[in-house]
Amino acid sequence: MAMHKIPDYPIYIGSLLALQGQRSIKEAGITHILSILRDDVEPRLVADFEHKQIQLDDDEEEDILGVFNECFEFIDEGIAKGGNVLVHCIAGISRSGTICTAYIMRNEKISAPEAIEKIRQSRKIVSPNDSFREQLDIFEKDGFVVDDTKEGYRRWKLKKNAELATAAGSAPVLKDYSSTSEVDGKATELRCKKCRCPLATTNTVIRHEPPTNLPPPNTRAYYEAIKAGPYKTTVGPGMISIIGQSCMHYFLEPIRWMQPELERGELEGKFECPKCKTKVGSYRWQGMKCTCGAWVTPGISLQRGRVDEVRPFALPRA
Repeated sequence: MAMHKIPDYPIYIGSLLALQGQRSIKEAGITHILSILRDDVEPRLVADFEHKQIQLDDDEEEDILGVFNECFEFIDEGIAKGGNVLVHCIAGISRSGTICTAYIMRNEKISAPEAIEKIRQSRKIVSPNDSFREQLDIFEKDGFVVDDTKEGYRRWKLKKNAELATAAGSAPVLKDYSSTSEVDGKATELRCKKCRCPLATTNTVIRHEPPTNLPPPNTRAYYEAIKAGPYKTTVGPGMISIIGQSCMHYFLEPIRWMQPELERGELEGKFECPKCKTKVGSYRWQGMKCTCGAWVTPGISLQRGRVDEVRPFALPRA
């Protein structure tokens, strides 16, 4: 079949061929059609319906997360008006599958695999591509909200921007920089070891995990491996670092004091402390391998030996 109804929802998911069956669409009570495809839809096929098109390829470079909000708004509008909504792409597999999966995830607060399984009860071929699956996982981790202030989405866009630009042989153009003043009172600061100038805070550190074969999460063996292995964070008596013991780099989001260097258009370079001009780190837009073995893209880093971690503390009450 060209389209299938999603269980428990007035939503149908299908392929472009579904639009050819005008009689079937009307018999299903479809009032709104959401098209997720790059090519224009023939006007005659959607003339009798509320129609919205999102121009998007089934490509792993596409930012499908960025269109979730407008898709949700259109679907919600159709349902609120008592209608049924058809969400389609070319084949009814990846793009439309991703939008419907995200919609169910948001409504039911469930994971992507759970939402996909629900859709597959009626349309078994639904299967978002690998990048769309990654973005669905980010959507869940960000609390089922799409917003540039959300850490997962912000960092995914930074990574994709770096990958696309460096593939073309150029440095990415950045729109946003974090600030060392953006501290919530609980964040650990990274300061220049020589002059104590604040360089970064915990909220700008991009966490990474060493490539290691860990036991299943939440098992005793898992926690013992974390405690003893390369992700161990204890670096001395009473000292717990925000990065692994074997990591010699703090990987960061772009910070405002880095702007003059990062906007030189070079693919790699060095960072100097903005106050004392001591060399404190480096960057490689293509990515950088940490000493723990993990590869991080982009590789914007401060050297562990050039900075100190400074933790906030509460003053005793009088």
